[in-house]
Amino acid sequence: MLWQGKCPTTPETIATTLRAKAAHAVRIGLETGPLTPWLWHGLHERGLPVLCLDARHAKAALSMQLNKTDRNYALGLAQVVRTGWYKQVDVKSLPSHETRALVGARAQLVGMRTETSNLIRGTLKTFGLVLDKGCGSVFEANVRELAGDQPALWPLIEGLLSVWQMLGEQIGAIEQRLLEQARGSAVCRRLMTIPGGRTDGGDLHHDH
Repeated sequence: MLWQGKCPTTPETIATTLRAKAAHAVRIGLETGPLTPWLWHGLHERGLPVLCLDARHAKAALSMQLNKTDRNYALGLAQVVRTGWYKQVDVKSLPSHETRALVGARAQLVGMRTETSNLIRGTLKTFGLVLDKGCGSVFEANVRELAGDQPALWPLIEGLLSVWQMLGEQIGAIEQRLLEQARGSAVCRRLMTIPGGRTDGGDLHHDH
């Protein structure tokens, strides 16, 4: 053992610490986690031989530790890397993670928009106001027609409708970015040639 210690969790400080304390390291273990892509790419850019360990596999390998402190866990990871008993994980590129973040954000916003429209429908039903089926602009028009003349109820419904509209705008903005990325990708353009494929966003329907 050459050194044990801590440093700030940034690629710059980790690289500086490793070069000072373990300049001849041949394998550097980094466990999967929220910061892993940023740290892994930052350390690779600085020429360090870092590899990514599957956190679940590493946890299983260290499950017999009696004193489970951060210090002992770090030492256990070092031993796992030293002996080679680990499962390496490929780290996607940062642009891939950016696309994944867009897709994930869109899915969350679509769910929120659906919940908001259901809340509007449920609230109106409580007062005997039943909306006709419809989505998008039809849904909005139906809400305004049904609840617009309800002085006690309309302020609440109008606020919910504003949230619903704002979510739709943000979903549309994300979808536009995803479509631009798809059109700029040779692989995606090839997939779009499949009969029935669309490039106008028709497959990203989100109105409920």
